[in-house]
Amino acid sequence: MVSSRVNKINESATVSMSNKAAELKAQGKTIYNFGIGEPDFTTPRKIIDYAYAEALEGKTHYTPSAGIIELRKKIAEKMKKKNNIDAEAKNILVTPTKFSLNLALYSIIDEGDEVLMPSPYYVSYPDIITLNGGKVVTFETDNNYEFDFDSMKKYVSPKTKVFMLNNPVNPTGKVYSEKSLRKLSDFIIENNLYLISDEIYEDLIYKGKMFSPGSIEEMKERTVTVSGFSKSYAMTGWRIGYMVAPEEIIKASNKIQQQTLTCAPSISQYGALYALDDEKSVIEMKNEFNKRRELAVSMLKEINNLSLYEPEGAFYVFPEYDLNKKSNELAMDLLEKENVIVTPGSPFGAEKHFRLSYAASEETIKDGISKIGNYFNKS
Repeated sequence: MVSSRVNKINESATVSMSNKAAELKAQGKTIYNFGIGEPDFTTPRKIIDYAYAEALEGKTHYTPSAGIIELRKKIAEKMKKKNNIDAEAKNILVTPTKFSLNLALYSIIDEGDEVLMPSPYYVSYPDIITLNGGKVVTFETDNNYEFDFDSMKKYVSPKTKVFMLNNPVNPTGKVYSEKSLRKLSDFIIENNLYLISDEIYEDLIYKGKMFSPGSIEEMKERTVTVSGFSKSYAMTGWRIGYMVAPEEIIKASNKIQQQTLTCAPSISQYGALYALDDEKSVIEMKNEFNKRRELAVSMLKEINNLSLYEPEGAFYVFPEYDLNKKSNELAMDLLEKENVIVTPGSPFGAEKHFRLSYAASEETIKDGISKIGNYFNKS
C-alpha cells in the first residue's frame, strides 16, 4: 500500500527518458540522446585523484552533518567572491543540490502553503513542492520568458510563502538580468515571500552575466541560494552541492539532514573541496558547450515548423513546434521513427515544446538534429 503523498507525485520525465535511452542502447540500437541533463564529460582527473588520495588516507567515514568545515568555509569564500553574497560557514549546508530544494521547502512551508513559480519551470519543481506539502502556483512568462509583475500580483494570496526560481533556466536557457532580478526582489519583499534561487547552472552562461538575488541586502534574510558541482564540474554522480541561507533555515535543514542522509558522501565532499580551485576545467567545459550551443541553434533554425528562443545559459534548447501533436506524442514519434530522444515540453509546463540537451558530442548533435529535421520535413 503506497501512501497518498507518494501517489500525488510523478516520475521525473528527464530521468525516465534517460532510462529509456539506456534500455535501447542495451538492445544494440543507435540512439541520439538529447534527453539527458548532465555533461557528457568525465569529472576532471585532478578532482578524482584528490578525492581518491583522501579516501586512501581514511576520509571514508561520516562527516559533520552540515559538511566538513573546510568545504563550508571555502564555499562561503566562493559566495563572497563570485556571487557577492556575504556568507559564513554557519550559512552553508553541504548536501546534494536537488535534496537542498527539498530541505529548503520542508524548513519554510507548512502544509497547504503556496509556492509561486514562472513557467516554463524545472521539471521536478512541482513534485518536490507537492512532496513537501506545498501547493504549486504557476504563472506564464512572455515570449522572452520575462516577468509581467502586474499579472503576477493576481497569483499571490495569503497562503503564498515562497517564490521558486531557476537561473539560468532549465529548460529554456534564459539568463535573467540584474535589472529583472532586482524587480523580482522588490516583488518578493512587497509580498513578504521567501525566495529559493536555484543557481546550479551559474558557471554556464554564454550571454549576459550571473546575478544572485541573495546579494541584495534586503533579500539576505529571505533568500535560500542553492548550487553545486554537478553541471560546472561534470560531477553528477558524486551527488554533491550546497545551500546558502539564513542561519535559522540552515539549522532547520540540518536537523532534517541528520534524520535522512546523515551527511553528504565524505569522498564527494573532498572532491568538491578540490573542485573549487579548478577554474580552468570549468572554463574549458563552458567553451565546448558554447560551440555545441551555436551548432545546435544554427541547425534547429533551419527546420520547418520550429521556432526557438536562443539560449543564453545552461545546456538546453527549448524549441516550440507548429504541429497538431501533444509534446508526449511528438517525443515518442521522434524516438520510434528517428531513434532520437528529446524531453516533452508538458512536464516543464509548456505544451507544444520539447527540450533538447546539447550536452552531447558534436557528431550526435549533427546526426541527431538532422534526423529531427527529417521528421519535421515529412510532417
